[in-house]
Amino acid sequence: MSTASSFPTTLMTDAPGVDPGFALPVAVPPSADWDSDGAVAPLGATWLPELAAWNFALYAQNATAVTLLLYADDPTTTVAEFPLAWLVNRTGRIWHARVAAQEAPDARWYAYRVDGPAGDGNRFDATKILLDPYAPAVYFPPDFSRAAASLAGSNLGRAPLGILPSARPVFDWGDDKPPRHEADLVIYELHVRQFTRGANSGVPEALRGTFAGVVEKIPYLVQLGVTAVELMPVSQGDPQEGSQWGYMPLHFFSPEQRYASGGDPSAAFDEFRTMVKALHAAGIEVILDVVYNHTTEGGAGGPIYS
Repeated sequence: MSTASSFPTTLMTDAPGVDPGFALPVAVPPSADWDSDGAVAPLGATWLPELAAWNFALYAQNATAVTLLLYADDPTTTVAEFPLAWLVNRTGRIWHARVAAQEAPDARWYAYRVDGPAGDGNRFDATKILLDPYAPAVYFPPDFSRAAASLAGSNLGRAPLGILPSARPVFDWGDDKPPRHEADLVIYELHVRQFTRGANSGVPEALRGTFAGVVEKIPYLVQLGVTAVELMPVSQGDPQEGSQWGYMPLHFFSPEQRYASGGDPSAAFDEFRTMVKALHAAGIEVILDVVYNHTTEGGAGGPIYS
């Protein structure tokens, strides 16, 4: 099992200056600093309400060509494509662009096509639709296919896409304050899904195996004398990868959608935050077990997602 670490819960919470719907722990520069060709930070996609535009920033040091793809209601058809110019939309190792919402009507999702060298550690494939590792959240289209990402050729319409950020209500953390335990530290390691998935958990059926289900069991944890829960990986995984423990993550910056009781991918964020807030209120620390030494993309045989 990978080494557990105390991972800041602000990873999936709300940071000042960052889109409140899909917040990342980075500071957004003042609007005056946003270049018309895009800014190099923060990575990912950022909604700029004062400009009614998105900023995109992608780390791709060895890429020779990058095309930004925007989709509306059909994951097989783009509403806009933007080939990024080498001397205009690239600064150092970062490719960047600013796109006004009116240039991509009703856009909801985004991805990239990236070309570059093969061999010497590089595995560029310009036919693949690529998910931005820093996307705010992940959309899996109805025809999503792990196999298509592993085989040669395009996986258009079958690739995971990034969800474009937009203005959303800020989560109400109230007077939340993470507790800290030392001499009285009692850690309970649990898997969010397995912890309450069975009927013997006593959790309402609709909430079993979810972040909300963990909230239902807080009195039980308190009764045991638990002062910290260590959650096995909760980052978004590949729904077709086959394992259930979370140690083959696909996307580090959003919580696993299967652990949310709501159907909206973005609902997983607030349900995760609600769980953390409730655990804190009960005096229980939250520790995330994380794994960075391998991902669901596996090895040379793919699949290729990012």
